[in-house]
Amino acid sequence: MHKIIAFFKLIRWLNLLVAGGSLLLFQYFIIVPVIGIAPTLSHLQVWLLALSVMLIMAGGNVINDFLDLSQDEKYKPQNVILGKAISINFAPYLIVFLNVLGVGIGLWLAYSVGNLKLANVFLISVLLLWQYSVTLKKYALVGNAIVAGLCALVFLLPVLFEVQLVEKHIAPEAKYFILTQMKGYALFAFVITLVREIVKDLEDAEADIVYKYHTLPVWLGTRTSSIIAGVIQLILMIGIGVVMYVYWQTGLKNNFWYAMLFLQFPLLINLFPLFVARNKTDYRVQSVMLKVIMVFGVATIPVFYLFSKL
Repeated sequence: MHKIIAFFKLIRWLNLLVAGGSLLLFQYFIIVPVIGIAPTLSHLQVWLLALSVMLIMAGGNVINDFLDLSQDEKYKPQNVILGKAISINFAPYLIVFLNVLGVGIGLWLAYSVGNLKLANVFLISVLLLWQYSVTLKKYALVGNAIVAGLCALVFLLPVLFEVQLVEKHIAPEAKYFILTQMKGYALFAFVITLVREIVKDLEDAEADIVYKYHTLPVWLGTRTSSIIAGVIQLILMIGIGVVMYVYWQTGLKNNFWYAMLFLQFPLLINLFPLFVARNKTDYRVQSVMLKVIMVFGVATIPVFYLFSKL
């Protein structure tokens, strides 16, 4: 039992559920209700698509922990799992298994919809996660942008696999709605993840200096990096505010108040402490808060759908 719990901690099971759940929610609460015809992917294929995403993410998490082991043992000993509950020698096999299975499922899905080019999405994701762990996370904004981009990709995947959107078998209004929702959620995921990744770099600044990383806090200092993260978060809030204005003007008052209470208000609460945070504990709180807000954002998919049925 102890090893099973350690395994789920190692692969960051909660993050995986958020990613897989986001994909499923987008498929079943946005694409299926408006598409007007039977979707390209069967129920089994949709769940396999979510599983593929989760497996590749899990593989990336294990790679990251494996390569960061010496650093984590010194600066985050309480978080170290490899070498304790799970053997270090087992890690490479686990990495290969998770990535091969994830890419294999993606390849089969691409073949099943008649577009093998889609398999490149899974292969490139694995390569990016590997390069991120080896090199790219050491450089200011580069690693942050890669993680943010992969999070945004979760909302693109169900649309990419809905080949009928390309073949124009769907009403223009439905296609416009789906693509607009995809862009909105992908942009939200990208920006809030980018802010969170900068905050995580702020949390790890002490270790990154020792290991000669070139992250934003090491390059510009924690104060300037906090301001940059705050400005990006403020831009996100302005964008959400514009959407809220549209909700209000079009009579979607329930959507407006949900966004106000569960997105804007928490972001506002998180914004000011970000400018005055000074230690790892402060930044850790900011990181957790941003993750919670991200979940609230994903939850708008089923919540707004239910509001539309009232």
